[in-house]
Amino acid sequence: MHDPTFRNLLIAGPAGRGEAAAFRVFIDFDNTITIGDVLDGVIQRFAADDSWRTLEKAWAEGRIGARECLDGQLRSLRATWSELSRHFEGVNLDPGFRALRRVVREEGGEMTIVSDNFDLFIGHILRRNGLGDVPFRANHLELDSGRLIPGFPFGDPGCPDCAHCKKTHFAPPNRDQRRVVYIGDGRSDICPSLSADTVFAKASLLTYLRKASIPCIPFASLGEVARSFEGILNESKI
Repeated sequence: MHDPTFRNLLIAGPAGRGEAAAFRVFIDFDNTITIGDVLDGVIQRFAADDSWRTLEKAWAEGRIGARECLDGQLRSLRATWSELSRHFEGVNLDPGFRALRRVVREEGGEMTIVSDNFDLFIGHILRRNGLGDVPFRANHLELDSGRLIPGFPFGDPGCPDCAHCKKTHFAPPNRDQRRVVYIGDGRSDICPSLSADTVFAKASLLTYLRKASIPCIPFASLGEVARSFEGILNESKI
């Protein structure tokens, strides 16, 4: 059964005339588009010592924010680009992502990946899968003689728990008349979920939103999300 809020989001139109409404889709990367958490895998594989575990524990306990945690973890890694690119050969995408992208594009929507991962990694993985034209926003990363140097261009001082405050891409002053659909799975997706019109959630994000009695649509795969979009949009054309 389709969620009525989601149905209204996509077919009501700006003046309630029944035409498809303009919408924007923002989607998480790790464990949403990818099968498994890519960044966690990189940290575990290339950590020079166990300091990343101490930072992870401090973040989980709320003693440090995500930016401080990620900055310390990435600076503790040692890897060449050749080693990293070979590692990314084992990354697989949710098979439903291509279908979701196609449906959103066909219906005039706009999709942007928003991630706490890093641009160097995400760009490579997308290009490797023939998806290099998909726009994304992520933390920044540079390599310097085997050291990884992170940057955080989308941080928000008013949102200290976020390394990349994903809602900044669609919340005021970047909000327009288009409605916002958010798709995610984890802790970094809570903040943007609270500012979106409709949320598809799984894993710990779903648990959080349900406990907080915040409306969301559960999903297990992006194929399910694509079918929800397609079904609702097809209804609007009957």
